[in-house]
Amino acid sequence: MYVGYRALMGLVGLLPPRPVEALFAAAAPLAYLLWPAKRRIADGNTAIVLGVADVEGRPKPDSVAAVRAHALATYRSYGRYVAELLRLPSRPLTEIAAQVDLREVTLLDEFRARRQAAIFVGFHAGNNELGAASLAERAYDISVVADDSAFPEMFELLRRIRESWGLKVIDWRAIREVFAVLRRGGVVVLLSDWGWKPDGIPCTLFGRWTTLPSGPAVLAARGRAPIVPFFVRRESPGAFRVLFGAPIDAGDGSPAAQLAATQATATAMESLMRTSLEQWNCFKPMWPSAEEQARLEARAAAIVRGADA
Repeated sequence: MYVGYRALMGLVGLLPPRPVEALFAAAAPLAYLLWPAKRRIADGNTAIVLGVADVEGRPKPDSVAAVRAHALATYRSYGRYVAELLRLPSRPLTEIAAQVDLREVTLLDEFRARRQAAIFVGFHAGNNELGAASLAERAYDISVVADDSAFPEMFELLRRIRESWGLKVIDWRAIREVFAVLRRGGVVVLLSDWGWKPDGIPCTLFGRWTTLPSGPAVLAARGRAPIVPFFVRRESPGAFRVLFGAPIDAGDGSPAAQLAATQATATAMESLMRTSLEQWNCFKPMWPSAEEQARLEARAAAIVRGADA
């Protein structure tokens, strides 16, 4: 896989970008059509996002066509992202940064002026790589926390590319490095939509109970850094814009404060995703069964009661 990916990177880098992106966008829906297990996940997530799911998260009978159309649009968006990702090594950083609208980046300027650390939290949506590169091109202190366990060779390749831009990539297990970034007033970037986990923090997202990882709220409280939701949205082929939600205070790090901060993050990310839903590459189960959702709701209520006691 690694050798093939490197060869494809070289080939894509030689070809004109727009036709290649259009080709990948047209081919990506084949994965939806030919991979039934992933198709069921995509349809279930899409039905919830569109508000047309039954109690178990399946598309209602009269919504199947709309769900499929939206899921296919998501796959096309993802195909375009893959083409953009493959072209990255062949492009100078200045060219990459020129494609990204940073009109909202004054928030980061304010943080940098007062040496304020921040936890940037996003989903797998739009093109996070181009957004991170554009911020690095402006010499912001950006560190990305990543997981190298699935494809270590691919991780190492992307790490080298990112670090050539001036981005620091931190293994998710290297917690001391994360806190070192926060102590010096840098920005730590985390992605939170890895699928629902029973040990995550309960929250509602698109009207249903799920969990998001505890990491952002814990790090924000311990590092005295706000959580800043973000979305690097594709405006058109070759043009992007970084959108930010309002900074979120994680409080004292208590269970109730973590719950409140995580819910505020979920609400902000939902608002950002709604500006271009098809760009959210949501291919893992994001919501559990109705029975598990009821348990999550009860767990959240117990945390709130404990805070009120």
